[in-house]
Amino acid sequence: MIVTTHLHMTHIISYESINKIAFGVQESCVIAVFGTPERRTHNRAGDQELHYPGIILRHEAPSGALREVTLLPGCNGTINGIAILWTTEFLDWLAVEDTELQECVGFVVSLKLGIMVSGFHDDDESQKAIHVFRKGDMDVLADKMRSFFWKGTKL
Repeated sequence: MIVTTHLHMTHIISYESINKIAFGVQESCVIAVFGTPERRTHNRAGDQELHYPGIILRHEAPSGALREVTLLPGCNGTINGIAILWTTEFLDWLAVEDTELQECVGFVVSLKLGIMVSGFHDDDESQKAIHVFRKGDMDVLADKMRSFFWKGTKL
C-alpha cells in the first residue's frame, strides 16, 4: 500500500531532507514513510531507484544511502518553503537564490541549493525535471561545469 501523503505535497530542504527524511538514510526508512514503490529500477551507475507518483528516490550503490530525489512535472511541493512551479518562473527563482548557477551536461545546477534542473532553460517539456542532491555529489563534475546565464544575468 502506498502512503498518500507524498502524492499531495513534497517538502524539500536543500542538502537536508525530503518530507523530513534525511539524505543518507537507507531504503527501509524511505519505504517506511512513502510506502511500497510503484516500481524499482537501477540506473547506469547501479543506484537503486524507487519510483512513486511524480517522484524518484535514488539510493547509491553499494552503500544504499539516499543520494538524490527527482521530481517530475505535476509533483506538488516546496523547496526551502517556496512552491515548486513547473514553468520558467522556477528557474527565475533559482537564479535569484543562486547567483552562480552552472551548466553541466545539459542541466542547470545550483551548487548553493543542491538543485539541478532540466527542460526549463531550453523549453524541452519531455526533459523537464527537478533533481535535488546531497552535498558533494556534483564535485566529480566540477571540471565539466561552466557559468550559466539566465535572461542576461549571471547566476
